[in-house]
Amino acid sequence: MSNIPINVTVRHLEEPASKFQPVIQSELGKLETYFTNITDFSVVIEGISKVANGVELKRKVDITASIKGNSLAATAEEENFGKALDMAISKIKAQLSKHTEKAREHKSVPTAEVVK
Repeated sequence: MSNIPINVTVRHLEEPASKFQPVIQSELGKLETYFTNITDFSVVIEGISKVANGVELKRKVDITASIKGNSLAATAEEENFGKALDMAISKIKAQLSKHTEKAREHKSVPTAEVVK
């Protein structure tokens, strides 16, 4: 179980947020093992109706991860909740990886090289 607070908001859907909470908690909780400086997540699930490439998109998932000194956001629109959540999580995971790598590279420069 994750220790990171996760705020779930549902818009324009009949289902309550509590229906999606266990799946979101499980999936985002996995990120905690890889990225330790996440302070909280905010997830917005929306019911939308538009057609893209002949496929009717019915769900939009926005994930915002707050980390120390910054926040990262990812959005995905798909025909069902599971696909949209998976896509948004993969996007936020890529952003977290890039952010962590940049922080690691910045801190790893030896002072002898900086002085030159």
